Amino acid sequence: MEADKTIKLTGLEKAIEESWGNGKVPFFYDTQGSASVFFSYKARLCELHKHQIGRITGAKTLEEIKEDVRLSFYYAMKNGENLVLFMDKLNFDFDEIFDEEYLPKEIFEPTEIVKEEVYKKVVREEEDVDSFGNKGLFEMRDTFKVAVLSTRNPEDEENAEIAEKFPSDKFDFIKIE
Repeated sequence: MEADKTIKLTGLEKAIEESWGNGKVPFFYDTQGSASVFFSYKARLCELHKHQIGRITGAKTLEEIKEDVRLSFYYAMKNGENLVLFMDKLNFDFDEIFDEEYLPKEIFEPTEIVKEEVYKKVVREEEDVDSFGNKGLFEMRDTFKVAVLSTRNPEDEENAEIAEKFPSDKFDFIKIE
């Protein structure tokens, strides 16, 4: 799965804006390993690779992982942050955590995930408040966006597994140099 384009680390935020403007989610290949540090300061970084390792070792259940991912999604929506789903070198199985109440499949469809009837399904009753505390009025901030980050090499032959799970028409595959 080759990258559609190559950018510098300084172009991450612009690349997210451009991808979303084109109705796609950016899928970043960061072979240098610097983007996760950047995103830990400039986005809500959801470290999926740690969740997967926790599940393999028995330290976390699937339900705990789904709730952690949901909370990352909720707080990114609430604060208008970029939600970066960080896989590191692992091939994370999103099908296991896709769930209307935790992480809807529409998360990878910029024109769908911003619809209230879609994103509000993951908001719990006690969280459904606006910034003034008015109940039932939670709204996703319009600066919310989603990106996927991997530290794998885009030319890696094992990426075919990822390609099966990420339809190329929904993603901009971007290599960070």
